[in-house]
Amino acid sequence: MKYTYIILFALLVAGCRKKSTIEFTGNTPGIKSGVFIVKTTGDSSVYGENIKDGKFVIGAKFFRTPGYYKLNITDNNNSDNHEPFEVYLEGGAYTIETEAGKLYKYPKITSSSKIQEQLSAFYTLSDKLGADAQQEVKRLNGDLKTKSNDLSSVAYSQLLNSLGTAENKMITNNITAFKEFVKEYPNSDVSAHLMAKLNYEDDPAGYYAIYKTLAPAAKNSDEGKEIGDKLSHLIKLVPGSVAPAICGKTSLGKPFDPKMLNNHFILIDFWRASNDFSRRNHEKLIALLARHKDKQKLGIVSVSLDTKIDWWTNAINEDHMDWTQVSDLKGDDSPNTVNWSITTIPTYYLLDSNWKIAERITSIGNLEFELTDYISKHR
Repeated sequence: MKYTYIILFALLVAGCRKKSTIEFTGNTPGIKSGVFIVKTTGDSSVYGENIKDGKFVIGAKFFRTPGYYKLNITDNNNSDNHEPFEVYLEGGAYTIETEAGKLYKYPKITSSSKIQEQLSAFYTLSDKLGADAQQEVKRLNGDLKTKSNDLSSVAYSQLLNSLGTAENKMITNNITAFKEFVKEYPNSDVSAHLMAKLNYEDDPAGYYAIYKTLAPAAKNSDEGKEIGDKLSHLIKLVPGSVAPAICGKTSLGKPFDPKMLNNHFILIDFWRASNDFSRRNHEKLIALLARHKDKQKLGIVSVSLDTKIDWWTNAINEDHMDWTQVSDLKGDDSPNTVNWSITTIPTYYLLDSNWKIAERITSIGNLEFELTDYISKHR
């Protein structure tokens, strides 16, 4: 009988608890007809509503799981293909306001969530410093994709130079925004989460200096520990450092030895046969070699992260790669992934003739720009 009362009491308490709800009110000037939608990070739709004459309302809805979500606002009459925005939802009322004609900018979000307050602070600051640069990079990448085959060599080089300049500006803006955010919120628990969203591989020394100033709670979070581990490896791969050895054998079955290369500059290409992006980039590398004036000085070493020899060798033949090929066929367990801090495929490194790192390059878009710029300064 005693246990029956306990169970009944527990059920009574649970029944009396107020279920968590969430509601949204939106003001989107300039949008006659559009859509507001919230999705999980796994891309499943959770809430949505049509926008009419710049307004939308979603009344109180049952809310189950606090956490990070993706929010997007689109204009049916003017698509700019911007990326969804990261938000933190934990129940309550959320007011969303956008800037007319600039849906790519992070919206003004008002709520009682302290975490959302910090997200808004960072992303708004990031937009203030670099939204225009991000749009310029997006536009130039689009031009590179659609117009490169029709451009003269001079026009193509100018496009690459413009893209490289815009990307470098965006990198500078991102680290400046994050540095200012950490200064304003020194005890933020979400700073490591925000840092994980940034391309900290572009400037490991700069980001590592900021990482050391993060709150202990942020550094000890799962994301904080992962970032700290990666940066501790990346800091050893900054320009001027001696590059790690490459483990494995060539496609001819011989141990790889850098001394077999007689080039002034060496491009290391990390790829995988099953990765379509890295495979497509091999076409661009072939075109790059064909266009490059100093191609006799430039050597390429492609390091495969495959596990099956037939996949590897077949891809070499299919991609028409006639330069040095190396693999230890250990995939992600290869020492090369740790030693070279490979977190994305493809990744490139430009080395000098002394096997020292000149640049780490994670984007094929500015590969030729970085290559041409470096070689012109080190003839």
